[in-house]
Amino acid sequence: MKKFLLFLVLFILLSLFYVFHIKKSINAEIYIQKGQSINKIAEELEKKDIILSKELFLIYSLIRNKPLKAGYYKFKGNYSISDIWYRIYQGKEDLIKVTITAGDDLFTIAKKLDKKEIIKKERFLKFAFDRNFLKKIGINHYSLEGFIYPDTYFLPKNISAGKLFNVFFKRFKKEYKSKDINDKNFYKKMIIASLIEKETSNFNEKRIIAGIIYKRLKIRMPLQIDASVIYAKKLKNVWNGILLKEDYSIKSPFNTYKIYGLPPTPISSFSKESFEAAKNPLKTDYLYYFTKDGKKHIFSKTFKEHLRKLRGGR
Repeated sequence: MKKFLLFLVLFILLSLFYVFHIKKSINAEIYIQKGQSINKIAEELEKKDIILSKELFLIYSLIRNKPLKAGYYKFKGNYSISDIWYRIYQGKEDLIKVTITAGDDLFTIAKKLDKKEIIKKERFLKFAFDRNFLKKIGINHYSLEGFIYPDTYFLPKNISAGKLFNVFFKRFKKEYKSKDINDKNFYKKMIIASLIEKETSNFNEKRIIAGIIYKRLKIRMPLQIDASVIYAKKLKNVWNGILLKEDYSIKSPFNTYKIYGLPPTPISSFSKESFEAAKNPLKTDYLYYFTKDGKKHIFSKTFKEHLRKLRGGR
């Protein structure tokens, strides 16, 4: 009888070992929330057809007796119950690829992050304009605008705002090794770099436009940059993709048609080239510019010359 029981136990253990290591073709994903019970995790895995059986997964988890980690996991290929358990135990979650482009503002970035299910748009924007929250991570300014370096990031799903902002700010500080990231002069160049970024993507024009911005500031001439008006509308949540004539009269410290000087914050992320242009503007006789094709600008010294070129003259 004892031999039979021993044989039976060995048979069950060998059978379980075999079952735990049977490979199954899987193409699915799962998000395990922090604090989620092992029973709930097993239910979700079974529901998404990632495991053969909830009960078998629970038995394996009981044998291993280790906590599983929260996170976002994608399974594509052949996996056994033990493979799946071990990956979740190690916390080898999948990161989501998000590309921030030079010229993206906080509103555009919020949509990208929301679409990828990294953080809700409303939550991101709430903290991005929360001065007290920003101070905690070392940003002593009105918003996070300009502090997100354009690059490709790999981020976990449903990350907290604090962790996300630290990722962005750490990357920014790595690129701009300023002794004081909150220095007024440094921040002024950030604002100008963002304006340049929205005005042109043409490398050869950046320093010329930077020179024009500084010249207009010096003579107290409105900068008259359309992108700043668009940003003002976005802040008021009234931007619909169309810039109308009456928008140039909108009351906002970001409306560079109505105010003299710079907007209070950057209006977008910016490239290293735009920042370098803000640091090293090119001195020219130009004071006006416009573009016909959105790629190349036509520059003028006087308003009369500017009007003539607008009409197609030389």
